[in-house]
Amino acid sequence: MTVSVRRPRKTEKPRTVSGDPTISPEGKVRRPDRRAAKTIENIVTAAQHVMFHHGTSSMSAREVCEQAGISRGTLYRYFESMEAVLEAVALRLRTQTDQELRHALEGCKTPSERFSAFLTYTGTSAETQRASHFLHVEPAFVLKYFENNFDHFIKRVLDALSTVFDAWEKDLGTPLDREAIAEMMVRYALSDTLVPKREGPPLALRLRAAVDLVLARIGASSRG
Repeated sequence: MTVSVRRPRKTEKPRTVSGDPTISPEGKVRRPDRRAAKTIENIVTAAQHVMFHHGTSSMSAREVCEQAGISRGTLYRYFESMEAVLEAVALRLRTQTDQELRHALEGCKTPSERFSAFLTYTGTSAETQRASHFLHVEPAFVLKYFENNFDHFIKRVLDALSTVFDAWEKDLGTPLDREAIAEMMVRYALSDTLVPKREGPPLALRLRAAVDLVLARIGASSRG
């Protein structure tokens, strides 16, 4: 990736902003700088826009600054390099997906409803759509994003389907390899990005029908 990089002066330390108060060298609690947080958000938004339309191979600090309406000095006040800006973009994309999945599962009262909502989200997720576009514009970024966040994706599935796995294990009367199931689902989602979808119902919903059939047969056998 060819980017224009200017390191901050040694007397300046790039700022980082989080949602929690920080501790000053004097031991005093400092509240988050809202203006700084807004500036950082603006920079990440600008970088995402430039990358979405042009990729990262020729993305420069100048392009990001022009899109964000800031100076190069402001950019490097908050980020050590353009690589750090791209890391912030990747973190935002991952956080957006975490939030979207939580929203998709809200209001599910039973494990069956939760699993159905999860599969529906998986088959239509905005993350897959975003990644599919980025794959054409910047494949190296997408592949690195998948690799670096693979463990996070698995944990996301394990957390989302925890109550579903509990119900399945109760019905089956035996523990499940939850991590293997979660990894399979993650790999399915990644393949959906890399290989165009076929016509007809999403694979996730077809798998749901197969799982329902197996569980129904198991339930009927246990009652008999």
